[in-house]
Amino acid sequence: MYRRFPAILTALTLLGAHKTAAQSAQAVSIQVSGLYNAVFGDVFETLKNGFGGEAQLRYTPGALSFGLGFQYTVHDRPPVDPGEPPLDLRLYGGFIEPRYRIHTGSNVWAPYLSARFSLLKVGFSDPAFSLSSSFIQINGGGGLLYRLSSRVNLDMGATFGYNQLGSGTLEFENNSNKTTSEIELSSGANMVVRVGFAFGIGG
Repeated sequence: MYRRFPAILTALTLLGAHKTAAQSAQAVSIQVSGLYNAVFGDVFETLKNGFGGEAQLRYTPGALSFGLGFQYTVHDRPPVDPGEPPLDLRLYGGFIEPRYRIHTGSNVWAPYLSARFSLLKVGFSDPAFSLSSSFIQINGGGGLLYRLSSRVNLDMGATFGYNQLGSGTLEFENNSNKTTSEIELSSGANMVVRVGFAFGIGG
């Protein structure tokens, strides 16, 4: 029995080292992702689905983690007047994203549930246009984390939720002449698909 003890201790040590190496131990991470943002409903009825990206700082003390970040997507929109070039619209701003990681017993992959609240501004490719109202997205969904190394995870996720464009003023300035029109409050739905990488920082 005593002769076997060093061998058992060595095996347990190696197993513990393997499990430690198989999961990210950093509580703080930086994540960068590509985004696909599909919009539905009455919010900008002619607005097409957009592509863009996001960056976030995430704190993970345990199964529940919290992210704070910035997102940016570009959407095509038909011209305001026939004969004019299309007017690209940009949605950009900050978001808060809590997540709950589901324990599966695996040190390589982990599914999670997430919620997301985004407060966005609306911008246009033509600087002559400006909109005073804000754009809100409230989403829920989930995703999958796949471990690539002790500090890098692949993150694939999708959320579905609610859009709201607040009432405001759309302005167009041409040759010092300013045209103003009122925008009514409107709502709809959205779907956001994300693929990116999370990098653990610190000890």
